[in-house]
This record gives sequence, structure tokens and C-alpha cells, in this order.
Amino acid sequence: MARCPDWFARLDAIAEAVRQADGIDWLGRREIRALFQAGERDSIRLLHKFGARQRDNALSLPRTALLAQLEAVRGGSAYAAFLRRRRDVAGQLAAARSESAAREFRVQAPGPPPASLRDLPATVSWRRTAPRGPARFEILYRDGADLMEQLARFLSAAGVHREEFFAATEPAGDA
Repeated sequence: MARCPDWFARLDAIAEAVRQADGIDWLGRREIRALFQAGERDSIRLLHKFGARQRDNALSLPRTALLAQLEAVRGGSAYAAFLRRRRDVAGQLAAARSESAAREFRVQAPGPPPASLRDLPATVSWRRTAPRGPARFEILYRDGADLMEQLARFLSAAGVHREEFFAATEPAGDA
């Protein structure tokens, strides 16, 4: 995959600066160097790329011609590919940050399970309003860490007291 010029990331700012420079009709090496934040050689290459010509024994480019060239770059396939790659990389970075944050989430070990599921804290509850109707499971929590800790404690207790868990959660007559 071809590498895009560094100034693609600043294309909008460059075009806006050129638009606002209405007191300047011709741009030379110094102006291109400042606009594109380029070195001496790169500013000369850019002048040639954008169609500069000799004027008063120096390479220069009409401001209006540079604006037209910048608009052509903005509408071109290379710039579109740059924007796609930039969007894709931003998405990948966001996913990587999210995954990294998930790996960093610490949950305290639940400790020994309670002697019975009835000994779980009052913030963990489940109930069935009708014998064969739907049941409701509820955990009241302060924050994500508290929720994770209570879930871990519940799962630990349900795993140790499986018979009690199934007796309490299965609809009447299905156990």
C-alpha cells in the first residue's frame, strides 16, 4: 500500500490558509514550505507537483492554481484511500483500547460461597410471581466493579449449591 504524504492529514487547514491569503497572488518556496510544513527539497517538489513555473528567476505558483490543485487532491482516489485508512485505523485503535480496558478491569475474588443461597446479600434477588410464569433476577449495585463482584459471588454460590439453585429457579412442576 502506497504511503500518503504527511500533509494529507492537514489538507483542510492548508486549503483554508491558502483561501485566506487573498493578499498573496503568487506562492514561492518559502510560502509552500510554511503551508505544508515541508523541508527545502520537499517544498520544491511540491511546487513542481502543483505546476509551478519560473517567475522572476524563482519557482512560483499562482495562489488560485494551488487552490484548484488542492481541490483536485481532495476529490482524488489517493485522498479517499487515505481517509478510509484513517477511519479504519481509528476504529481499530478504539477496539484495541476497549479490549485493553476490559483486560484491566479488576474483580475481587468472591471469597468463600455462603452456606446457602438464602445467605446472599439482599442486593441479589430472584423471584417468580406465578408458579409457571416468568422469573425476575435482580442485582442492585453501586458501579461496574460492584456488579462484577456480586455476579461472581452469585455464580460461585449457585455452582456450589446447585440443587438449591435449580429448586429455586425452575418453575413449579418442571424440576
